[in-house]
Amino acid sequence: MEKYYVCQVCGHIEFASAPAHCPVCFAPQEKFKQDEAALMPAEKEGKEKHVPQIIVTNECVLIPDACRDVHIKVGSVPHPMQEDHWIQWIDVYVNKVFTARYQLAAENLQAAVGVHLKNSVTGRLTVIEHCNKHGNWMAEAAL
Repeated sequence: MEKYYVCQVCGHIEFASAPAHCPVCFAPQEKFKQDEAALMPAEKEGKEKHVPQIIVTNECVLIPDACRDVHIKVGSVPHPMQEDHWIQWIDVYVNKVFTARYQLAAENLQAAVGVHLKNSVTGRLTVIEHCNKHGNWMAEAAL
């Protein structure tokens, strides 16, 4: 069973061990708590609106010949983005190393982001999304 460490300040999740400082909010290691139940199981009810969908392309229209696009949307059916129920953030990891957090507001946005990775990046992409009502959900894809 994989171990998860959750920052009690911002909700960031680390794999295997707590870092010296949170890469999102810079909280010290003492603010991390081990929590094997930090992620909802992929088969849990509500998965169709929560498990991230990942599409990796081998081209990028913004930076041709230097990167590739990754499209991430939350759920196989659109997740609500309402004042009382929304996706607060989407975290991206490459080979289980934190790479970026995308903060989302309830109004005016869909629960989706585009990521531009360098062509040289290989391995495994992990995406964790946080729903304010239903917690953290994860998906992975090969790069």
